Amino acid sequence: MALYGHKLALLVALVAPACAPAADEGPEALDPVAERELAAITDNGANLNGANLNGANLNGANLNGANLNGANLNGANLNGANLNGANLNGSELVGTTSTGTSLSGAGMVGVQFQGQLSTGDTLNLRVDAARTADNIWFYKVSYATTTGNKPLCGLDGGGAAIEAIALAGRWDYRQGVAGGGSWINDSSSITFACRGAVLAKCVELGYKPWAQSGSTSLRNHHQACTRMLRADYCGDGTPWTVSGTTINVYDNLGIQADTESWAAEAEWTAAGARSVRTTTSTMRYHLVGSGTPACISSLTSSSTGNTANFSTGTLLINEY
Repeated sequence: MALYGHKLALLVALVAPACAPAADEGPEALDPVAERELAAITDNGANLNGANLNGANLNGANLNGANLNGANLNGANLNGANLNGANLNGSELVGTTSTGTSLSGAGMVGVQFQGQLSTGDTLNLRVDAARTADNIWFYKVSYATTTGNKPLCGLDGGGAAIEAIALAGRWDYRQGVAGGGSWINDSSSITFACRGAVLAKCVELGYKPWAQSGSTSLRNHHQACTRMLRADYCGDGTPWTVSGTTINVYDNLGIQADTESWAAEAEWTAAGARSVRTTTSTMRYHLVGSGTPACISSLTSSSTGNTANFSTGTLLINEY
């Protein structure tokens, strides 16, 4: 079981990407528009405590704290020399130098990637530090600006750069449209998922998209988790929750167990809510106070929360 609320913040992990400039070169200049966009992402702007996929707290609305449209694996370089076959092994960055030396994990510190902004602009990202825990690799990543390198996912309360988890592919950060909030299977890109945001939280809850539970891939469980934490009922990328709201999460894989006797709110798949409870007056979307999700009436079911539904397609259930 996973409970989410202000007093339970330690149960949730935060992830951020980082990049470090080489000692012999200064930071590259960012286009002013791109620099303003990055500032909005990292300097406690709307994307950190707003409604995006990668960045927020607890069961908040952010999908990712750094809404880059992926970091390009092609062209990754170390000290100016391109790496051959930069890739991911789970969440571990791996690559091979032009001389044939294999790099992995902490050996990838100093490697630079090219990040893509939604404006179409690019910026250099560099891995500054790496560590592993619970079979997850955590990276500190920074990006270069005209005034020096800055942490891609911002700073924590103690002034340290927030870490990130490297995930395969990209996510669609749009809201209110078909495909919004969805994972994009792009073999040429990785996403640096900022800790404290939904993409990373779901990994740290145990839904590692590169892993399996028995014979079951956790790819769809991770995606279902992102929908659930953001209350993305309609599966269109629109969050209907308020950061810090307490929920209880469980599955039938033994990753998260139900130890509470709360009422079920919804059942979840990778596409959004599969069903919601018939009594909707106490569902999370009422906390937002901006209307009702268009799909709710078609999802209400008196059987919501019945664990037998795990055998017919439900991946996760949450209680609120």
